[in-house]
Amino acid sequence: MINEKILLAEDEEDLSRAISTILKFNKYDVTQVYNGLDAVNELKENVYDCIVMDIMMPVMDGIEALKTLRKSGNYTPIIFLTAKSETDDKVTGLDLGANDYLTKPFNNKELLARIRALIRNSTERKEKITFGSILFDKEKNEITKDNISLKLNNKESELMEMLIKNKNRKVEEKEITKILDKGKEKEQEKMYINFLQDKLDALNSNAKIIKSFGGYSITTI
Repeated sequence: MINEKILLAEDEEDLSRAISTILKFNKYDVTQVYNGLDAVNELKENVYDCIVMDIMMPVMDGIEALKTLRKSGNYTPIIFLTAKSETDDKVTGLDLGANDYLTKPFNNKELLARIRALIRNSTERKEKITFGSILFDKEKNEITKDNISLKLNNKESELMEMLIKNKNRKVEEKEITKILDKGKEKEQEKMYINFLQDKLDALNSNAKIIKSFGGYSITTI
């Protein structure tokens, strides 16, 4: 099972650390940034299941970051963290495409419940991911190019999802072995990587799995 990925954009370091601890304890994979510009740049490189974002941040505030993301076509669910005095910003954020907001101070259980709801709703709406020239259907476990589809087995599908969600970043071998059978992990790892690349090549796709020291990444050529 791949842990769901949360991008946390909060400039108050103590609060960011506290929220990150809670999320990690609940099995989320958390990346922390401390301003809106870093959030936007991070989302250019990696795919996340949900964004938790403060409105008032330096360099680029949450509202401007939201505008930039939605204009670029990024519709990752966003929960805004707001102060009680930021009523107008709440309304503006929702109008611009934010999915939810929480007013500080908030209950940790409520934050977790809202994250679960947003990820569940997003997953129900979007089970298909485009990467390069292929369309990956997580629900059907298949990859498609030019109306030609190939089925993936469950392990290949999990591997494909992990690589795409971490596009342009090396996925450590230890992360890959977590989703493979126990035992001969190295042999399993190479076997599934080769199987998956063979299927990408069979579709004449431009997606390529690259081996680097200690891991793999997927890119387009």
